[in-house]
Amino acid sequence: MTEGSAGVSATLRAGLSDVGGAVRDCWGALAFAAMLSVAAGSLPSGARFVIALVAGVIAQGALFRRAFSRATGLKGLRWGRDEWRLLAAQLMILGLFVLIGSILLVIVGGVALGVARTAAPNFDPSTAEAWRAAFAQAGPAGLIVAIVPLASLFVLIWLGLRLSLSAPATVDQAGVRVLSAFPLTRGRTHILLVIGLAISIPVIVLSALLGLAPGQGAMVAAVMAGCTYFYAMPAWTGALAHFYRHSAAQ
Repeated sequence: MTEGSAGVSATLRAGLSDVGGAVRDCWGALAFAAMLSVAAGSLPSGARFVIALVAGVIAQGALFRRAFSRATGLKGLRWGRDEWRLLAAQLMILGLFVLIGSILLVIVGGVALGVARTAAPNFDPSTAEAWRAAFAQAGPAGLIVAIVPLASLFVLIWLGLRLSLSAPATVDQAGVRVLSAFPLTRGRTHILLVIGLAISIPVIVLSALLGLAPGQGAMVAAVMAGCTYFYAMPAWTGALAHFYRHSAAQ
């Protein structure tokens, strides 16, 4: 396979062109996942996270099983071994993010504390006013406090992109694949970043437009869930399946 076959235009085209077919074949799973997502909005944060995770796995399972010509169930709606494997992979990735995120949080906090104490020797970290005053006196060193969190966010985005082929690899190889899928994206995270941003643009625009109409919480949630599960997720999973095939073949 040539490099161009898994380039931005080819991968994006593969994802977008198959949205209609994916929705037609998997609308049962996508509709159920969207309903779960909307219903989760009224639950406590912990339960909301669990429901959102399950909804994502149901939709991913249906779409990736279709992409790799596996049994799709009733219009994609089923919970089988692929879904259990995807759930395990997602939990492992979550654990990795928590670990890396905790380390980055300590680094960010340490840098901020160091800059604050350097700028204000009598710095009292117990009050927000003291933090603001210290950063105001930090001068150019205060830029470090802004750069380090941005760099940390970049690391987390990079990690997410490097692990993005875990789901297609898990379904295709019928086994939980997390770090073993890591090499498939080596040197190509920029391609996935551009594709992800391109697919996200309509969702971002729609979200911004809906934000101009306050007081319609349930309706807004339903529209965003529909856009997510009937457009963004089929487009993204289709693009990932295409990208995975060409990356695994090299």
